[in-house]
Amino acid sequence: MLKKISDLYLNKLRHKMNKLFVKKIIKETLGHIYYNSYKRYKRQFGNRSLIYHAFGSKLSHDTYGISININDFKNHLIFLKNNYDFCYITDVNNSNELKISITIDDGYEDTLLAAEYLNLYKIPFTLFITTDFIGKKYYLSKNNIQELCKLDNCIIGSHGKTHAKLGMISKDNMYKELHDSKLVLEDICGVQIYGLAYPHGSYNHETIKIAKKLDYLWAASSIKGSNNKYSNEYLLNRSEVIRTDKIKDITKKINGFYDYY
Repeated sequence: MLKKISDLYLNKLRHKMNKLFVKKIIKETLGHIYYNSYKRYKRQFGNRSLIYHAFGSKLSHDTYGISININDFKNHLIFLKNNYDFCYITDVNNSNELKISITIDDGYEDTLLAAEYLNLYKIPFTLFITTDFIGKKYYLSKNNIQELCKLDNCIIGSHGKTHAKLGMISKDNMYKELHDSKLVLEDICGVQIYGLAYPHGSYNHETIKIAKKLDYLWAASSIKGSNNKYSNEYLLNRSEVIRTDKIKDITKKINGFYDYY
């Protein structure tokens, strides 16, 4: 009986791995076609923003690989620092060259580890915090956030109140998500909060209207692409970095290899 259960589990695992392998091959093939036929001939300028989440925490809900090894993150920063200049995600008008911006979502406690390296290499970054998570297991405390607010190279932004998919909830709930999280962060940091990142990348026309009404000046999406002076300030592009990404994968993301989807 146990052998049958074990064989069934292994067959399901193999099937899942085969599907993932096929998806990766298709993604890479389309990326090659898109990049070599179009993207490589289009000059990029402004900034390319990378999304990070967690840095080593073993998260039960992490089936995608958002928690990366902190040493891998350090190596990412070293590579990026040796090859690019850095800026904040909102710095879109100051350069004819492509710069890199680092953003961190959710507000996991191990962001403190990442901040140590970002400080060491003098790299600016933006941290988007979901306020209902503050003080819970694996997440930053109020004191942690206050310390991060004091850093010269850190901007704090909202990531909603509960991490809800903003584009799929009522206008009243959407308003509460953006309003309440902004107030909480302003109370903790003692400064105005002007930036927002849409949880799950989910938004709609009403989300942007409410963000403007609440005096958010800009918002980050999960749409791939670079940001420049022609970008919509409420739809700033970002590319996600996950645990399995190697330096070559990050380079592809920066170069727009996967901007086709």
